Amino acid sequence: MRSSFPVATLQIVLTFVSLFSVQNSFAQSNQVRGANFWLSQSDSQNQVMPTSAGFASVQDDLAAVPDQGYMQPAPYNMGCDLGPAQGCCDTCCDTCCDTCCTECCCCPPWWAHRCSVFGEFLYLQPTDADVTHAQQQNGIGGAGTVPFGQIGVASLEHEPGYRVGGSICLSNCSSIFGSYTFFESESFDSLLPPVIPGGGGAIGSLVHHPGAAITASTGPVNSAYNIDYQLADFGIRRVWRSGPCQVINWSVGGRYGHLEQDFLQSGVFAGGSAGQIDTQTAISFDGGGLLFGLDGERRCGDCGLSLYGKINVSPMTGRFHADYSMTNVSTDAQLALANWQDDRITTLLDYEAGLAYSCGTCDCFRISAGYTVYHWFNAVTTDSLINGVQADNYVDINGPLSFSGLVTRAEFRW
Repeated sequence: MRSSFPVATLQIVLTFVSLFSVQNSFAQSNQVRGANFWLSQSDSQNQVMPTSAGFASVQDDLAAVPDQGYMQPAPYNMGCDLGPAQGCCDTCCDTCCDTCCTECCCCPPWWAHRCSVFGEFLYLQPTDADVTHAQQQNGIGGAGTVPFGQIGVASLEHEPGYRVGGSICLSNCSSIFGSYTFFESESFDSLLPPVIPGGGGAIGSLVHHPGAAITASTGPVNSAYNIDYQLADFGIRRVWRSGPCQVINWSVGGRYGHLEQDFLQSGVFAGGSAGQIDTQTAISFDGGGLLFGLDGERRCGDCGLSLYGKINVSPMTGRFHADYSMTNVSTDAQLALANWQDDRITTLLDYEAGLAYSCGTCDCFRISAGYTVYHWFNAVTTDSLINGVQADNYVDINGPLSFSGLVTRAEFRW
């Protein structure tokens, strides 16, 4: 029993020595351990030191060694650029940064939401809004009077407008936004009587109330017409679906809308109330409601180009005020007057599609150009109001009203 104690003591000492040797073995640098395993046949007869030329070639082979539970050797020149002062961050990609870039200089994904400001130039034409106000005719009215020539139409052409706004980033996937849109258009028209052999050419108004004692005009008959609208949008926008080359966002918020339509016809007419007759209409709408939208973008490779599209719908609850009047300016007499208002829900649907280009550091600049359309549903239009007044029927006074044209946008993002 006494002799077993020294033996046991010796075994314990040998065990600690062996453990210490194993620990030192794992503490060797990966480069030296790799060199011992990957000596070339030509170097196997010579001792390879970490500073020798043979070790450098062995080290290159180590980059291809798979990870089998221990750390692989670091590359030979693993120097790291530590900041933007070295120009490293100019080469960061959209999805991640190189190891030499600090986190503060990494570019977000191309689809990520950012803080931004933008301005848009609109070039729109009102459609479904023309007012047929007069006609060339043979005769001053009554039996035997027929259309004889051109029809006078107050028609609006393309006019400029603008939209400005911005967004505040909440995360890569969400942001809040706001924008303001302004558009106005106007047109003028003049109609002369037709030249008829033997005389008899005149101009008849198509906007007078039939009960007024007015016949025809020897011309000219002039008209002025304008349509203006303003929109204020705000809400939250969030990523719905995204991928390496595409993204779809949804948005919800609120919209305020203001719409104005003004029309005037003026001319010297004959009849029982002869004189200069001015016929005017004025329509305005103010309302607001929820805004729902979708927008998407598809990248075209790595050239910065992308295709985009967006659609928004907003049912706005509001009130239409509409006035119609006929005035004999020569005698200062009111010939007809109608003041009418109606509460209703007017739905505004707008959509846009086009091409965008992003450039600059982390795509901070973005420009786009496309085609856009605004549809106002269940709106009171000028021609529908005139038809209602002439028929003495104010039920179902509504008509379509649309604006369509080109849009260009410049945006700065950070």
